[in-house]
Amino acid sequence: MERTQLSAIVLDLLEKETGETYDALDDSTTLNEGLGLDSLDMAGLILHIESHFGIQIETELLDKIKNIGQILDTLEEKIAAKEGKHAA
Repeated sequence: MERTQLSAIVLDLLEKETGETYDALDDSTTLNEGLGLDSLDMAGLILHIESHFGIQIETELLDKIKNIGQILDTLEEKIAAKEGKHAA
């Protein structure tokens, strides 16, 4: 899946979680300052992402995620690992 597709899905999940509308997401957009997410918003967003993609994001990874680019990087890694397991 291309990064632009991932970004669009994350944007959709983010809007469903917060009830807000966002113009566009940039890799450098921060979650706290840029989007105004608090810890509950983040938890809900991650649950939506995990459910949508059928993956699990470990707590230690969550602690390092500060912006949209880091979410997308993590998703790319998790999806690639998941597809690699199914291909084996």
